[in-house]
Amino acid sequence: MGKKRKKKGQSEQTKKHVESIPLPPDMVEGLKEQFRRFEEKFGRPPGRDDPIFFDPAAAEPRPIIDEVIDQHMLEAMHKAKTHPAIIHAYQTTGRLVTKENRENLTKAQLKEWTDAIDEWQRTHDE
Repeated sequence: MGKKRKKKGQSEQTKKHVESIPLPPDMVEGLKEQFRRFEEKFGRPPGRDDPIFFDPAAAEPRPIIDEVIDQHMLEAMHKAKTHPAIIHAYQTTGRLVTKENRENLTKAQLKEWTDAIDEWQRTHDE
């Protein structure tokens, strides 16, 4: 069987869809700090295919394991004395909803978040 030929203009049609989401200033600063860490670790700025959150123990850029990210996130939430209902909702949904980002969520995502908060409150009703 021969190679498939690309149709004219196909590369334009198959490009990844990239969505832009506004970030709060503290998150922008955090990303700049990650870029600085990347350059410090690997001696060059991150490239297009490099992970922003990389494994600091690796000799070459590779993504950090999700479980490690979750561990760091939970530690930070506990240090910040985040309400346990918020921590539960993060663990249940995999997202952290704020006033700044809630408008970027679908109704289903927001319902999933509020359901997780409600679940925590029902099980910890005092």
